[in-house]
Amino acid sequence: LQALVAPTDLAMPRRVGTGVDPKRLAMIVAVLSRHAGVALGSADVFVNVAGGLRIDEPGADLAIALAIASAARNAPVRENVAVFGEIGLTGRLRPAAQSERRLEECAKLGIGLAVAPVGTSRRGKLRVEEAENLVHALRAGLERGSEKNPRKLA
Repeated sequence: LQALVAPTDLAMPRRVGTGVDPKRLAMIVAVLSRHAGVALGSADVFVNVAGGLRIDEPGADLAIALAIASAARNAPVRENVAVFGEIGLTGRLRPAAQSERRLEECAKLGIGLAVAPVGTSRRGKLRVEEAENLVHALRAGLERGSEKNPRKLA
């Protein structure tokens, strides 16, 4: 999953998603702007699911949001981390379907940390950092201290 955020002079910035539902992308961008303080009002946002895959389920909302926030704030995503969860219109996170299975697969792949909504079960050796809302999830998923020099989008 990749995201690019670029300044624009267009009256209506573009929201382009390849492999994601355009309505869901627009909602995620709006929630990031309104509830997480990610300035996207004067920026084009591009999201691409690599390999020609298509993501059609809301459990990927948090991963999409983290990729966009990372690009907008010039803050890398933490290494060896997986994120999943559905984002509501208020920025609150809801558990994704089959959370236990997702965590099991993450552990098999050697991933050390999962950022997921509060209430996600903790099994095995995988560390789970629970987040109540989008702001908490961004803090958990982005490299610490890297947000000091965000890109200017004006």
